[in-house]
Amino acid sequence: MGRLKPKHLLAALLVSGCTPDAPVTDLSQETLADAAELCELVRTDYAYYPDRQENWEAACAGFAGMLGPVTTKPEQLRALETLVDALYDPHATFGTHSGMSPRVVPSGSDYWLEGDRVTAVRPGSAAARAGLVVGDQIVAINGRPLADAIVTRLHPKNASSSETQKAWALNAAAAGYRDEPRSVTISRISESETLSLDGYVTDAQQVPLSSRILDGNVAYIRLHDSLGDSRTVAAFDAAMDTMREANSWIVDLRDTPGGGDTNVAEPILGRFLSKAAEYQQIRPTDAPEWVKTAEPHGDWTAKGPVAVLVGRWTGSMGEGVAIGFDGIERGEVFGSDMARLAGGVEDYRLSQTGFPIRLPAYDLAHLNGTPRHEWSPPYQVVADNGDGPDLALAAALDWFGRLED
Repeated sequence: MGRLKPKHLLAALLVSGCTPDAPVTDLSQETLADAAELCELVRTDYAYYPDRQENWEAACAGFAGMLGPVTTKPEQLRALETLVDALYDPHATFGTHSGMSPRVVPSGSDYWLEGDRVTAVRPGSAAARAGLVVGDQIVAINGRPLADAIVTRLHPKNASSSETQKAWALNAAAAGYRDEPRSVTISRISESETLSLDGYVTDAQQVPLSSRILDGNVAYIRLHDSLGDSRTVAAFDAAMDTMREANSWIVDLRDTPGGGDTNVAEPILGRFLSKAAEYQQIRPTDAPEWVKTAEPHGDWTAKGPVAVLVGRWTGSMGEGVAIGFDGIERGEVFGSDMARLAGGVEDYRLSQTGFPIRLPAYDLAHLNGTPRHEWSPPYQVVADNGDGPDLALAAALDWFGRLED
């Protein structure tokens, strides 16, 4: 866990553009102090600070001016969350939330937009159950025209916004805030229709994974947001043991939106390795880059071709597993671009509020040098098709069939 160096309050306030006599109401002063601490933390530890510097410095300088009365812990957290919006980085998140907090993308989102088009809908989600489908044209989000919805997540307000920031703001607005009703207005055949996304509960799996044998003696294993779950390795081993005679394998990572542990990810890779293999580059900001290695795991090695399925809800460690399979040439990857969560995170805790925050502190890359968050799967297909047919799974099965011909 990263640790913050103590800072004198006056110096911290001056760093962020605040002044000691700034108006405060109850919790405002400690909010200002933690904002200043956070501003300095990003400067020193955030791996992508050079790319965000102008935006971040403007947000830090203007934080005191935008801060209204802060009388509750949720208001305090919401103010600091708004500051972090200036990084437009879905991998920079607080490790706590309140009823006022934004939903985190991708783990708290259920559909994905590129421009005004829906390009992914999370299966079993509120969006899928409400009837949203890939290809829908979006007119408004939560009652706001699309352009206005984007503005709600662009910070600081007086800074110019890049296309990257606007794309982030679009999907952040689609995810919404926890205390706001959710709806999406779509245009179909020249008619507009508003779909309410409230009243639906997204399916939540209580087990680390599910598995089964598909036609053609194909072993299928789907991870359920469990790459950080200590039970997952044993569950994965047990599933493989029941399907040991499979001809080919599918590892489905489309429900791994965030978090993870290399002590879980590497044994999964290791079940398909007969010898140690390098699988991911680590690029610290203050040290030479190096390469992570996965070791063989288990008392037998899976043989036969492997297909890996990924999509917009493949994030963080899930992305690492995907580029690992591709980099060691042990699996072919099918699906859409992933969540594009940049870098590896470190955990910090702000001194005054005690809020935990996670920041990407080093870059990660495919063995070929492509940053992990910029890598795309070789076999492009709609990965997250809501309640429609599973096109990525069909593409993988078709590939297995062609290998046999």
